[in-house]
Amino acid sequence: MKRTLFVLLLATACAPQPGPVVTPQPQPQPVQPQPSRSPNALTPAAAARAIQEPRIKVGLLSDQHSVAFPRIDGGYYLIDDSGAAQLLRRGFTDTAPLPAAAPTRFAVQVSSLSDQPSVDPFVEKLRTETGQRVDATFDPASGFWAILAGDFPDSAAAEQFRGELTQRGYGKDMLIVRRAAEQPFAKQHQIVDDEGEQATIAGQSLLVMPAAAETIAIDKKPYRTAARIWINSRGQYNVINELNLEDYLRGVVPAEMGPRVFDELEALKAQAIAARTYAIRNFGQFRREGYDICPGPACQAYLGVGGEEALSDQAVKATAGLVATYQGQPIDALFTATCGGETSDVGVMFPGRNEPYLKRMRCVEMEMTSIAGRADSGMLTEQQLNARLFAAAAGVPETSAAWSATEVEQAVSRVAPGEGRPRSSARGDVLVFLADRLHLGMKLTLPEDRKYFFPQSTDPEQAAYLAAAFLVKFGFLPSQYIDRVDLAAAMPREELYGLLGSWLRKHGAFSEITGKISAVGGRRLTLKADGKNVAYTLPEGIPIFRRLVDRWQEYKSVPVMIGDRAFLQVDGRKVPVALIVQANIDGASFDRTSSFANWTRSYRADELVTSINKRNAIKQLQNLRPLGTDPSGRITALEVTAEGGRTFTLRGLPIRWSLNVPDNLFVFDKSVDPDGVDRYTFFGKGWGHGVGLCQVGAYGMAFRGWTAEQILKRYYAGIEIVPMARSPR
Repeated sequence: MKRTLFVLLLATACAPQPGPVVTPQPQPQPVQPQPSRSPNALTPAAAARAIQEPRIKVGLLSDQHSVAFPRIDGGYYLIDDSGAAQLLRRGFTDTAPLPAAAPTRFAVQVSSLSDQPSVDPFVEKLRTETGQRVDATFDPASGFWAILAGDFPDSAAAEQFRGELTQRGYGKDMLIVRRAAEQPFAKQHQIVDDEGEQATIAGQSLLVMPAAAETIAIDKKPYRTAARIWINSRGQYNVINELNLEDYLRGVVPAEMGPRVFDELEALKAQAIAARTYAIRNFGQFRREGYDICPGPACQAYLGVGGEEALSDQAVKATAGLVATYQGQPIDALFTATCGGETSDVGVMFPGRNEPYLKRMRCVEMEMTSIAGRADSGMLTEQQLNARLFAAAAGVPETSAAWSATEVEQAVSRVAPGEGRPRSSARGDVLVFLADRLHLGMKLTLPEDRKYFFPQSTDPEQAAYLAAAFLVKFGFLPSQYIDRVDLAAAMPREELYGLLGSWLRKHGAFSEITGKISAVGGRRLTLKADGKNVAYTLPEGIPIFRRLVDRWQEYKSVPVMIGDRAFLQVDGRKVPVALIVQANIDGASFDRTSSFANWTRSYRADELVTSINKRNAIKQLQNLRPLGTDPSGRITALEVTAEGGRTFTLRGLPIRWSLNVPDNLFVFDKSVDPDGVDRYTFFGKGWGHGVGLCQVGAYGMAFRGWTAEQILKRYYAGIEIVPMARSPR
């Protein structure tokens, strides 16, 4: 063992020894550059520009599962509830906390109401009758409250409940709708930009403001300043336009009173003050949904940038900050489109309300003037009028002792001088003469045309009919004056004069200028058309007519109300030769230019059942009976008799809505259709609730020279126009 061990040790000692162990040093690797973050990505930013106070939030869309914004120059500031801002130079989509496919429950949409005063009583009535959950959900886009009844796990249960409601008389076509599931969710915004990058921003709302642009697209329409995306209680988004109050009004005034029609600055200024007052009085009306006011008639109309007009912008700017107050507080500045000549006390349409500044007011003043004419006449037909107009333009006598070929030739020579004259004043001879003198194109009508025009004439290929066919085709002569007419009988002077007058108009030698009379001073008449006032001097002795419906009268002194429409007849040199004043069939009220100054609606009883059902259960309508009217004539209470003779009473605004008529200012007639169903025909005037400022009436006042302050103080009793407080909230 020892010898062996020694040999092993010696062998080991004599073996070549390895060199020192060298540990390899790591070689330096090239530094890999970190991927750079795109400057377009979401990055923290300094505070975005502030929205000038007072600001207002206008609810535009509700219950949106997602909201998308396209890429724009400069990108968007995204500002959370703490005020922290981030900049995103990309388009993006913000997705709501609850998915679109979240479990839902079902309800029956019993009604859809546009008038808020009807909502709460209807909800309570339905809740009491059915014992079910009943809610009213407002949609700012449509301006309606959806009345939802029931809370069911599936649609089958909801359909059964709908059947029960139908049996009660609540209608046949009620929708089954989904309720939002009552499940917890995080109040946060899931952002995905158009390059796929994602981010989460916590908070109930997110303000989206263009970094460079003045407007933002919401539902593909431009609005000023910013959009606020607000998470509602249903886990979905309400989309809100947030902007300065004055910018908001730029989209309200033209929506309420279109300046292209209501082109009087003082009227638009009155509307601007009323709209501003209404807005600040109703700030926070929809606070639970994240906004102040809605964009439709349930609040006040708002169209955003797309509705702005230069004249209404001028009105907003001229009245900046002004509001109407009563005893130092902003009034509830209700306004109605057309009042029918009188407004009503607020309690008539809104029972229980009695604001002292919302009182009945007569929207009319009798301010007449006159223009001197030449003579009075009896009633004239259109043909007689045209004859007098031609005589005035051509300088020929309206009447004479004789009516012969000579007088015919003299009249025609005023239009087309030439040689020769007709054989006689017979209609056939005159037509042949006109064909020659006026160079009528005989070949422009076909034999079939002449047979069509004159089907009961013996020989429509006679020369007289050839001429008549041309005159008919080109709008000179109605066929009823030729077919079955004795060509041998004399052509009446009025018929020839009317024909020649049409010929002058076709050749621009006799034309018409129309506009509303804005001023009268002696022989000087000012007409307003297309927003411009133009003055004309009326020569002495020209005929002046007044038209009422389809009859005319010549006047020695024609009565005129400022705002009446006039038709000034001028010759080829634009010298006035006659004037027609159009009397308004809607009388003297300030709002007489409205298309709702008179209206007619006619419904079968079963049609009215459908509209009444929106507020009161009814299966059959047996009768309607007014129980009272106010001094303006508006119906204050209406008794409805339903199936079995049971009755209930409608009061105030629900009368209008239940009968589907524009206003409570009506009378009606009951008749029976051939199939035995009752029919109700309503004759009325006005459009809206008839309380406060009458918009078309304000225009009529302004046209007659009233100022915005005078207009407002006429409609709102005892108010003052003052600058509003800096922050109305």
